[in-house]
Amino acid sequence: MKRAALFLVFFLMATPLYSQDTMRLVYFNNFPPYSWEENNQMQGILVDVLTEAIQNRMGISVFHQGYPWARAQRMVRDGEADAFATVPTSERQEYTVISEEPVIVTRISPFVNRNNPRMDALRQITKISDLQEFTLGHYTGSGWAENNLKGMEVSYAPTLDSTLMMLAMGRFDVFVDASLVIQYRIKELGLKEQIVELPNALDQETINLCIGKESSFAYIVPLFDETMREMREDGKLQEIFDKYR
Repeated sequence: MKRAALFLVFFLMATPLYSQDTMRLVYFNNFPPYSWEENNQMQGILVDVLTEAIQNRMGISVFHQGYPWARAQRMVRDGEADAFATVPTSERQEYTVISEEPVIVTRISPFVNRNNPRMDALRQITKISDLQEFTLGHYTGSGWAENNLKGMEVSYAPTLDSTLMMLAMGRFDVFVDASLVIQYRIKELGLKEQIVELPNALDQETINLCIGKESSFAYIVPLFDETMREMREDGKLQEIFDKYR
């Protein structure tokens, strides 16, 4: 009944012009497995989830484009694109309508060298403050590390991949970052035998759909939220996530 009511609102608000429009979605073009460009096409979890929700289930044609992240955000702010998906912030709330339902819930997990002699102690990590007992590694420019690892012993590498290579060589004890991203890179780099994810999540972030307030599609957020709940309940979201593990 609730979904029928949402579809009625959707129908009444959508003019013929809207029904013929294509929703323009922009992404960071180098952020696998969430979004990246390959052979002039956008790929990744965000692309797959938003295509399934908005195009396949809600019946709105979508067009995906990737850019450097700062430019993609500016395009939505300036009305050159309709939406992106990212972590909600107060700044983004100023110019977008943000979904209540997350597209992805990002688990922030510790990763360690499988052969670390301190493995028993590492398995006891349950909160960020526990990390102070260990040497840490991260990559330059990580906002999460800058905000959460202040005052700790951190070895910074120039890139994510170089951080993982250092962990595989035992240069430090722990690397903490987004589970889906790191699991994907571990697989791509062939490091699954050297690096393991510990079971206790230390933090989490949500990635939500953010539609520009001036976009003609800003009104679809309630139906998008309902669609995301359905995808979570019928297992489609998990099916998409599993493709990238």
